Amino acid sequence: MLAPVKQTSSNNLSGNNNGLNNNFNNNTNNNPYAKLKQWLGQSEQNINSALYPKPQGDDANSYQLAQNNKTNTGDLTRTDVNFDDNSLKERMIPVIKDKEKPLDYIYIDTTWNKTTGAGANIDDWNTFNKVNWELNGRSATEEEKRATFDYFDKITSKGKQNVDEKGKLLEKNNNQADFYSNKSQLRISSNETDRLLRDHLAQDTKYLQREFPDFASYPPELQNVLLDIKFNTGNVSQENWPKLRKAIAEKNLFGDEGILKNVHRKDVGKDRNDWAEQQIRNILYWQ
Repeated sequence: MLAPVKQTSSNNLSGNNNGLNNNFNNNTNNNPYAKLKQWLGQSEQNINSALYPKPQGDDANSYQLAQNNKTNTGDLTRTDVNFDDNSLKERMIPVIKDKEKPLDYIYIDTTWNKTTGAGANIDDWNTFNKVNWELNGRSATEEEKRATFDYFDKITSKGKQNVDEKGKLLEKNNNQADFYSNKSQLRISSNETDRLLRDHLAQDTKYLQREFPDFASYPPELQNVLLDIKFNTGNVSQENWPKLRKAIAEKNLFGDEGILKNVHRKDVGKDRNDWAEQQIRNILYWQ
């Protein structure tokens, strides 16, 4: 099923598109997609935007109507199905950093985990010790790392003890991250922040590929959103995201129970939810 395009009109495409048809008819031995791109002098994204139907409004019904009335696009099909996890990571690093506001010190998150950088979990000693910590402009010694780890571990261990019979936390940590800014002198560099973030995203991408066997063929915008949800919430499981999983399985982008309606998260800011919804609106097509 082809998803509709949100926008872009072109003054070059109007009426019955006789010019477009004649161009194709005169170049039957050429790739029509490449020829159209040359003829219009537009980017690949704008070509797709011009060809696919445009919703008249910004609501689910308008998107669904456009989807139901899509025009014949002939042989113009998507070819960028080869998945590059590095490209996914690199395009999401600035997004995550913008949303997470990386910190160079150790803090404790809402679920009592030792954390640093852009949400890097450093809760166990082995992970903590592998971080390239700096102290007053030099590399921290293992003894200095251990002393700092033990200090924070007393706090996190106590916080994690308050659970119900199923092991669910009864009380979250309500301290803001900056509360911990002067609790330790250990710091990480911006390069170390990026390294930890890449490692985090690499693990999250592997998780998504296990959860969604067809993840490589998903539109890049949907890949972006799923990776952000995984990074931010910890999972995109059937138990926690049944409606989203169902919409993805059905390739339902803009229907009443579509993906657009089910990427909202309760415990994140409006800007992050708005970003996710806009990513879905930007999907040009999905076969």
